Amino acid sequence: MSNETIPEPGAEPGPDDPAPANAAGDGEASAAPTDSAPTASVAEEGPHRATSKTKTKPVITSIDDLLTFAYESNARLLDLPKEALKKLAITNEGLVSQSALIGSKAPTDPTLSTPFKLLQYAARQGVPLKRAESGDLAPALNRLFDLAVVALGHSPVFRVWVNQLVDPCKGPQLSTEHLRSMAREVCADDLGLSPDQFKTADSERLVKNAIACYSLLRVLQREWTLDQFIDASYGSVWRYEAPKAAGLERAASQVGASSDLDVLGIVGENYLARIARLDRQVTQLEHEADAARNRETRLRSELSTVEEREQSAMARADSFSADVVRLQKELAAERDNRVVDKSHMTDDYETLRTRIIRRLGGEIDLLTDGLHALRNGAPNVAEEFLDRSLLALTREVEQLKDASGGFA
Repeated sequence: MSNETIPEPGAEPGPDDPAPANAAGDGEASAAPTDSAPTASVAEEGPHRATSKTKTKPVITSIDDLLTFAYESNARLLDLPKEALKKLAITNEGLVSQSALIGSKAPTDPTLSTPFKLLQYAARQGVPLKRAESGDLAPALNRLFDLAVVALGHSPVFRVWVNQLVDPCKGPQLSTEHLRSMAREVCADDLGLSPDQFKTADSERLVKNAIACYSLLRVLQREWTLDQFIDASYGSVWRYEAPKAAGLERAASQVGASSDLDVLGIVGENYLARIARLDRQVTQLEHEADAARNRETRLRSELSTVEEREQSAMARADSFSADVVRLQKELAAERDNRVVDKSHMTDDYETLRTRIIRRLGGEIDLLTDGLHALRNGAPNVAEEFLDRSLLALTREVEQLKDASGGFA
C-alpha cells in the first residue's frame, strides 16, 4: 500500500471477499493503486476474479468521464495520474452538468463508495485545498471535493447535514458517533431499493464509508488534525472491528499478518508522538506542581508571620482602647471644668470686644483723616495722624498684654 493511500476503514480485501450485492461502484481492490499508473485505472474484482480478463482502461479526458468511471467501476480506490488530472478542464458551467450527473448516478451507489473514492483520491495528493487555488492540482482537486459533497448530499445519511458539510463552523455539529447511529438506521426502503439489493454487508459498508467520508472531508477542510482523524476512526469504526477479548497471541498474530504496515506505522507514530507530548506536559505540570508547593510553603510562612503581627496589633489595639476610655473620662471632666470658664470668658470677651471696637473705630477715623491729608499733599498732617493712631494702638496692645499676663 502506498504511503499516500488512506484505506477504507475496517475493510481488508482478500481473495475470499464476496462481490457486492448492490449496483456497481462498491467493490474492493485486492491492493491499493499507486500514482504511477499511466491512465486512469482501478483494481477490478468480481465473482470470478481468478478467471476474469483484464478490461481495457478507459481514457479520462474530463471531470464527467472521471465521475462516470468512479460510479461504474467496481474498484475501491481511484488511480488517475497527476499529469492527467492537471489536464482536466475546470469551468463553472461544468459544475452544473457534473452535479446533474451525480444526481443520476447516486441511486446506484447506496454505500457511498464513490464519494469515498473522490475524497480519498483528493487527500492522497497531499495538497491543502482551498488554500492553493493557483496550484496545478488545486482546481481539479477542489472540484472533486465539491462534487463529493454534492454526492454525499444525495444520501439519506447526510441529506439534512449538507450545510454542516460545507461549513464546518455551522451548528449544530455532526459527531461521528451520531453519524454512525444514523448510517446504521438507513434501510433499503430509505434508498428506494429492495431488501435483496441492500443487504447487511452493504449496510455495514455504508456505515464505514459514511464515517470515512466525513472524516476525510474535515481533514481536507483543515478542520481536523491527524489526531482527531485517528481518534474519530477508532471511536466510530476501528474499535468495533477489533476482536472481542483478543489474547496476546491472537492480537500479535493479527497485527503481524496485517498487510497495512504503512497504516499501522502512521497510527503507531501518531500515538507515540502524542504519548511524547503528554510526557512533556506531565513533566511541565510536575515542575509547575513543585513550584506551586514551594509557593505554598512560602505563603504558609508569610501567613504565620502575618498572624503573629496580627496578634501583636490586637494587643496594641486593646491598649489603645484602654487609653481611649481613660481619655474619654478625662475629656468629660475637662468639659465640666470648662463650663464655668466659658461663662467667664464670654463676659470678658464681650467687654474686650466692646473696648476694641471703640478703640478701632476711633483709630479708623484718624487713619482716614491721615489718608485724606496724604492724598491732598499734606504729608506732615498725615504723619501726625499716623503717629497718634499708632500711639493709641500701641497703648491698647500693652493693655492687652498686661491683661493676659504679659504673653501676646
